[in-house]
Amino acid sequence: MNKLKIIFKVIFTILFFQLNSCGLKVVENHGQIYEKNIDFNELQIGKTTKNEVVEMLGSPSTTSNFDKEQSWIYISSEFKKYVFLDGKNTDQKILILSFNDKTLNNKEVLLKNDINNIEYEETITDSRGKKINWIKEFFTNLNPDPYGKK
Repeated sequence: MNKLKIIFKVIFTILFFQLNSCGLKVVENHGQIYEKNIDFNELQIGKTTKNEVVEMLGSPSTTSNFDKEQSWIYISSEFKKYVFLDGKNTDQKILILSFNDKTLNNKEVLLKNDINNIEYEETITDSRGKKINWIKEFFTNLNPDPYGKK
């Protein structure tokens, strides 16, 4: 009887620690966490070059296609979650660096709350490539199953 109690206590202890570990919070960081790598004041407008930025921060998350890649964007986000559950985005930062040829022209940091205030274009681009023209529709109607039934 005494051995049975010890076995139950051992099993209960193991189950307790197993179930307790399911509640552990996990923090996942995505992207460049630039505030841990450098001091933001080291990026000086008119002095810092593209090569120096790459040495400090690494390559950007994305570049702007509209201004011939003169704007570099660094994105970082932090997620906190429980081991088996979906996470919640707790922190997000976007660093936007604009360049004149090779030197830094402007720097801007957007925080999680600032991102919600960005106005997006809401118009829809018409995609005419998905419409079937009358020639294709005509020939499709002549032989709807050109390879025969299988």
